[in-house]
Amino acid sequence: MKGWRWMAGLAVLITVVTVGWSTPGAPQTAPVAEESTGPRVGSPWSPGRPQLGVQIYWVDSPADTDAVVRLKARRVLDHIIGMEANAVSVSFPFYSDEITSSSLRADERTPSPKRLAIVLDEAREAGLRTTLRPLLDEANLIEQDNKNWRGALAPADRETWFASYRDFLAPYLDMAERARVDTVVIGAELNLIQDDPRWRPLVDWARTRYPGEIGYAANWDAYPQALAGVPADAVGIDAYPQLDIDPAAGVAEMAAGWRAWLNDIAPPTPGLLFYEIGAAAETTTLDNPAVPHRPGTPLDEGVQQRWLAAACQVARERDLAGLYLWKIEFDVDPALADPAADLHDSFLGRPAERAIRDCFQSWAAVR
Repeated sequence: MKGWRWMAGLAVLITVVTVGWSTPGAPQTAPVAEESTGPRVGSPWSPGRPQLGVQIYWVDSPADTDAVVRLKARRVLDHIIGMEANAVSVSFPFYSDEITSSSLRADERTPSPKRLAIVLDEAREAGLRTTLRPLLDEANLIEQDNKNWRGALAPADRETWFASYRDFLAPYLDMAERARVDTVVIGAELNLIQDDPRWRPLVDWARTRYPGEIGYAANWDAYPQALAGVPADAVGIDAYPQLDIDPAAGVAEMAAGWRAWLNDIAPPTPGLLFYEIGAAAETTTLDNPAVPHRPGTPLDEGVQQRWLAAACQVARERDLAGLYLWKIEFDVDPALADPAADLHDSFLGRPAERAIRDCFQSWAAVR
């Protein structure tokens, strides 16, 4: 499937080279031609089928033209389809100046609704189920205090914070309605404020602008609280459990750990899904799977492969609504992956990618 565009799109690629894909600010020439067909998913999603997905994380590059955005979208979506996925979630950043700030902001790194619509339209045309997920960026908060993260967000004035968040979400919800996005995740990993009663009016308001599914992504250690506090249609989990498992353990032992953790925090629940699963390819990843990369730590592709294979196995046997593998950066060319040299949080070209593809393929075949 990945080669479908190259004959028809030769002129497109020549144009991209001319406008300077890798040289932001280069003079632009003729616009890139658009195509009317996309790659097709082998086993398309439909209601009742599992969401077999991959998360795209997009930090926008303002120098990219809309035409380049479209080509980057096609490039990454082609790869995702090659992984036997039937769903994609596009996560994108917004910002808080301090952990106690009562307002939120976007900047040039935050894709506009118009730009996101390009990517989501390409995904829908390709036959993929689509999810949109704003994600509070943590980098500046961690620089202020290494104990900070999005789950520690504690606005000094919550009324003002929710009003600010509503203003931020409004144009994205409007775009999601026009683009026929399947799910909008209205919040992710906001542990300290997910029990706030203001979520209900926020969700009710969101439903007046967007008719699709409203989701919420709970951190792995705060799912029950999110389920009780956020009245979303689907409360899923960003699943990075810290389990007492030897990194040399096999898939069966790791699956037993996943199973025990899931049984403890979420007895069989219709519609439950993993909005994120991920792990770095390094031995220490099981100490805290949410840590993406530890500089100087040796590469260990096996532990990443076994951990993710076990997670997918348990998600399937528990008949979850699906899972999304974290992540492919929007600007990355998957064809240039270097498993030996890439950061350890990447799964591209590593055994973990093959394990997830095999799981997706077998999971889709029996539904």
